[in-house]
Amino acid sequence: MRVLVVSAFEASSQWAHAINTVKMAQGFARLGHQVTLLCLQPSSGGRVPLAELTATYGLTEPIRWVQLPSRIWRYPVGQHWRFTLLALPIALMIRPNLIFARNYIFPWVGSRLGFTTVAESHAHPGNKTAPFLRLVEATRHRAFKLWVTISQRLSEHYRSLGVPKEKLVVLPDAVDYSLFRRPERLDRSPYPNNGPNVVYVGHMADYKGIPTILEAAKRLPNVSFHLVGGWPEDVVRQQERAQALGLTNTTFHGLKPHLEIPPFLWHADVLLLPPSRYHPSALWTSPLKLGEYLASGTPIVASRIPALQSWVTDEEVEFVTPDDPRSLALGIQRILQDPSTARRRSQAGIKKAESLSFERRAESILLKLQLLNSKPLDA
Repeated sequence: MRVLVVSAFEASSQWAHAINTVKMAQGFARLGHQVTLLCLQPSSGGRVPLAELTATYGLTEPIRWVQLPSRIWRYPVGQHWRFTLLALPIALMIRPNLIFARNYIFPWVGSRLGFTTVAESHAHPGNKTAPFLRLVEATRHRAFKLWVTISQRLSEHYRSLGVPKEKLVVLPDAVDYSLFRRPERLDRSPYPNNGPNVVYVGHMADYKGIPTILEAAKRLPNVSFHLVGGWPEDVVRQQERAQALGLTNTTFHGLKPHLEIPPFLWHADVLLLPPSRYHPSALWTSPLKLGEYLASGTPIVASRIPALQSWVTDEEVEFVTPDDPRSLALGIQRILQDPSTARRRSQAGIKKAESLSFERRAESILLKLQLLNSKPLDA
């Protein structure tokens, strides 16, 4: 089957939505389908070589990349109509059996032309932009089959806007299980000490729980804290916060290519996932790193927020009170002081991760489509 995956991210982007889209393309490819991934060239340069993209995202399956120009003369292509108009000739040339789009406008055009279309969107309640409402309108088209999202709360919101219930499917963000699965023998650790090493991987925005991590680090001076990821300006801001707290046990490693992340997880003693309860996304987030953490086999300490409780339980993670440095520090200590319980949770987490692979996610989408259609997509 010919699958066209469409999203207006810039090739080599490290944003979670870009990684999610690339890995979904790989998921379809791992199921044996012929996949074309359509995105933008980086605004800072020309096309990214295929070998570089393969290395950046840790890809193992053949995917055809089409990188559209990010500017036309002086005008940026952007995310919406200009991107769609540039992408449309590619679709008409490929004639895909399935369009999978992480975009607002392209699914409207593709389904209007009769292409079987699946869109993924995690748009938050309150998004009333014209492009988003165009996606809602697209669900009225016969060829628009499914809207994939990550939370029942988001699904209910979209349904309130008029999206048909039967076209909504809730799936958590997935994991490239083969990339993040712990190997039998580990290579050299990225950490200079023997630990204990407590690790956070992700962006450095405050609502991700970084202030809580730093306050917890102050309570545990004999534990080394490592923060991996974040845009440079956010890293600098959090480094300044750490300096103001007088921390000497905290290291910021900066943004790393996706392929380089697994060793940071494998060599950690504890992984942190402490998003704030005060951010609206606490009701619906499904972090990409949750599946990666689970697959690594390293114990996890996580905020007890509704969104995370939708996907994992006390059997897999050590839940703590969100936005509470004392609770986070105690959760870390419990993991470090009770290795048998930590090991039991890690084993349960690995089993959960096996069911969260991108190929399983792609398979779920295709199965849902088969149930909606009276004949196979490639018939």
